[in-house]
Amino acid sequence: MATLAVLISDGAWTPEASASNAGRHPMLRQITRVTTGSISPPRVRLEQAETIVFASDADVLGIGTETAGREIYLYDNFASSLRRLTDSGSGESYEPSRQTDITHSGRPKYVAFVSTANLHPAVGNPEQNPEIFIVLTDSGAIQQITKTGAGIVNAEPYSSDGGQCLVWRSNGDLDDNDGSDPGNPGTNHSNADGSDEIFMMRFEDNALADRLTTQVSDGPAGTASSNPLIGGYWFPRQCRSTIFQSDHDQLGNGSVGSHIYDYTKISGVLDQITLPGSTGHNVNPAMSSASNFARGPFVVYESDANPLGNPQTGIEIFRRRLFKYELLQLTYQLPGDSYTPVVSDGGGYVAFTSSSELLDASRNVRGGGTPPFNADGNFEIFRTKGRKQIWQITDSSGCDNYAPSLQDNGKTVAFLSTCDLIPGLNPSGLPQIFVYSETKSSDPQLAACDVLDGCCSVSNGCYQARLGGQVRAPNNRTNFPPALP
Repeated sequence: MATLAVLISDGAWTPEASASNAGRHPMLRQITRVTTGSISPPRVRLEQAETIVFASDADVLGIGTETAGREIYLYDNFASSLRRLTDSGSGESYEPSRQTDITHSGRPKYVAFVSTANLHPAVGNPEQNPEIFIVLTDSGAIQQITKTGAGIVNAEPYSSDGGQCLVWRSNGDLDDNDGSDPGNPGTNHSNADGSDEIFMMRFEDNALADRLTTQVSDGPAGTASSNPLIGGYWFPRQCRSTIFQSDHDQLGNGSVGSHIYDYTKISGVLDQITLPGSTGHNVNPAMSSASNFARGPFVVYESDANPLGNPQTGIEIFRRRLFKYELLQLTYQLPGDSYTPVVSDGGGYVAFTSSSELLDASRNVRGGGTPPFNADGNFEIFRTKGRKQIWQITDSSGCDNYAPSLQDNGKTVAFLSTCDLIPGLNPSGLPQIFVYSETKSSDPQLAACDVLDGCCSVSNGCYQARLGGQVRAPNNRTNFPPALP
């Protein structure tokens, strides 16, 4: 039987028990109960976590509602309601981004996604090519962003906070930036060789009709740049930085493996986030969003390299601050690996999945239990705060918890799990979406939280506490670029 571990304090929850929790009560809900099919990783709307977007071909709307191909769904986290955003017919829709925010934005909220369907006939996709679309979530209107045709694959769309910019991966030749805008001079790249490259599109108007596309990466045929992100440390600069990984040495400095790069829109300059000239696989970057206190931005990623000179044989999580050099190693433990980190604005909280033993047994662990806390090496969801605190959000066996998505303030984590975390609601071990949140005592969802409805809270007895100190690497932080080994 899988069990769930979340933050409570010394086995009994009180709002004052932990200053780090600031009077908030932990709660976990299972928002899907599929009996067949697949579900993609959830995407939490960053600002308030009021919506969660995902793709699925499963019976997410009830028995018998499975679809021939994947469709896009939006879950209202406050109203506990679910609706389908696409009807793809003989095609399918997948790889959605999270719903955009509206802070400092006059643009409509939208979700970007990939589809092989003909969803915008005025532009048209009769070839059923993988094209980029957006759906306006208030009106349901769909716009087709790319029109590339057979043989071109567009993938991995990601929108900036307020939706002003989109980035995605494509093997097309899509750049139309002539360099005339001094605030967006471009790169003069082209892609005649059909390699997988990263493209950044800026919407020049709030109607999302006037667009300018820039190719920000460039490699020879057979190489691939992927996993693009776009953001900035405060709202007016939400399109400033495009982050991506590439297996091509983009700057010609002798880097081997996969490395992470930062393209700055206002200058057209490309920088390398990971150690130039080094060897390693640095992948799956995530970026903090714009913040009211303009700190960051921060990029977190997984790596098998050793930039801080610590003994390492597995995959560890690192956090790099842009513009002001700061590199922090967040995980350190053997055996085991840590994957797919995500980061809150300001860089304070980082969530990820790991098979390691990450709670320091020499320090107090609240909520009871004896170390080791992940002896079976199961993949669990963890969340860190700074360099000291760590929450083990799940505690399970014989199943997997993975693909976390994090709210801006770090208080809500959505993730996929094949575990029966809420007893009896996932007996077949299918991937389901769970949402861990820390909420105020006045939240109506907390008062109504019932196990039979797919909700666990401290008061209904679903929780086993797990909050402790991080196992810290000997050299866990530097403010100076490390030298090559």
